[in-house]
Amino acid sequence: MNIKNLFLTAMLSISCAGAYAQDANAFRQPYPLGDKISPNPNFTGEVWLAPLSEHRELNVPMFNVTFEPGCRNSWHSHKGGQILIATAGIGYYQEKRQPARRLFPGDIVEIAPDVEHWHGAAPDSWFAHVAIECNPQTNATLWLDPVSDEQYREATTESRYAEANKTLTAREQAIVAVASYTGKGDLEHLKPALTEALEAGMTVNEVNEVLIHAYAYCGFPRSLRAIQTFMQVVDERKAKGIDDPVGREATVREDNRSRYERGRDVLAEISGVPSDAPKAGYAVFAPTVERFLKEHLFADIFERDLLTYRERELATVSVLAGVGGVEPMAYGHMSICLHLGITAEQLSALLNIVETNLGKMYSEPFRGVLNQLTQQK
Repeated sequence: MNIKNLFLTAMLSISCAGAYAQDANAFRQPYPLGDKISPNPNFTGEVWLAPLSEHRELNVPMFNVTFEPGCRNSWHSHKGGQILIATAGIGYYQEKRQPARRLFPGDIVEIAPDVEHWHGAAPDSWFAHVAIECNPQTNATLWLDPVSDEQYREATTESRYAEANKTLTAREQAIVAVASYTGKGDLEHLKPALTEALEAGMTVNEVNEVLIHAYAYCGFPRSLRAIQTFMQVVDERKAKGIDDPVGREATVREDNRSRYERGRDVLAEISGVPSDAPKAGYAVFAPTVERFLKEHLFADIFERDLLTYRERELATVSVLAGVGGVEPMAYGHMSICLHLGITAEQLSALLNIVETNLGKMYSEPFRGVLNQLTQQK
């Protein structure tokens, strides 16, 4: 195959990659899907089961359980207890007379003997967990009543942070959700977040701008996959007769300064650090990167006026939270947020959204950064 054909093939795969609908076999998880065991009187919705332990003499039966969105098992208890390890998607666990717990990959639930509970998928997400049977010699499952639609709706309606999050506008909350899902590369949950952004009053071009902005912090692959997902959302809404406003294009700037000078001055404006401050760190060690940042990021991208500096920094912190492991960058950009007048309470609300959507694994490191910054004030 020649280079031209390779390029055309690659472009075709980019344009079509997001076209398939999510199903059980497309759901990405570390363990086998197994066999479908529904319809089943003890489950509401479709569920699959795959045994994971082969040696009976080890006496530790383990199963991979996969739930479609909205699927849950009935109230039940285990005579010998049970351990759950969430491995993919988003789910819930609830004990009788206790608030439901939202589960993300890596979360562990220890269920004591005879505790009545249920577990299953979030309404908008596939979910898988490993179920480990404890004390198998004497263990037995006691199945009780199904979890009603009302019980399930009440358990899975996130209201813990609803009041605190009002410190951010609906538009800003939408930007945070879209940017954090893009940073993580979670296209399944990005899709409804994009819809919510449009319904919060953002134009197609403004939402696109969040996804374009994200590429500077999480790379072209995740930015492009997010844009492909957004294309699908817009097309599906058009098919339903919803004509979302495209909105204006970014204003063309008239400026005789070099791109480096413009970017240098934008960074000085948003950070409060004088443009003539001595260079240090990566700017000295890798001056080419420093030039790219000034010319491309802070000139080419930040000068585009479809988003305010405030919105771009909220998006930046959110993307970085989704990427994870970049606390030094979070420190710098949270500092910029505070300089721009974004309050500590608003940054906490941003992290509430990240926690609700991605899990504490993504929010807690940044809460530590925020605490460090606020203690310095």
